[in-house]
Amino acid sequence: MAQRGSLRKKIFFFTVILTMSNITSFLYAANTRGDNLMELTLVDLDGKKVRLDQLAEDKPLLLYFWATWCKPCRKTQPKVAALAKKYKDRVEVVGINVGGLDSPKDIKKYRSRHRITYTMLIDRDDEAVKAYSVSAIPVVILVDETGKILFRDNEPPANLEKFLPE
Repeated sequence: MAQRGSLRKKIFFFTVILTMSNITSFLYAANTRGDNLMELTLVDLDGKKVRLDQLAEDKPLLLYFWATWCKPCRKTQPKVAALAKKYKDRVEVVGINVGGLDSPKDIKKYRSRHRITYTMLIDRDDEAVKAYSVSAIPVVILVDETGKILFRDNEPPANLEKFLPE
């Protein structure tokens, strides 16, 4: 019996170490890509091409990966909208619609219905999804002007202030 508990502890610690290793390697890989992330070109709701670095204008970007059909996204969206309003002079908030199921018309209706004022882009070719290793939505990522990831989670940060330059 004592050996069984010892084996469980070893498996648990191995799992923790493996998980931490994966997380560390993901963050390292994401942050070593540098400015290439900011050079991504997406499409706005009118079909115009927009580069992320053009939106940043020397401010961090809060990227919100979402879709209209995503229930968790509907819960996260008001929090993102509140941050966009509160930090409008310090952060550029960009909603990036993913999944390819929403038409620009659907997104415009959603934006209007929810009174969303931040920029909306469409990731038609999954370029941003791949570049930022997004595997599930919603995802909120804060990047600095060079594309370095400062924050990443399924929810916006509770205290965005601590991630922003003074």
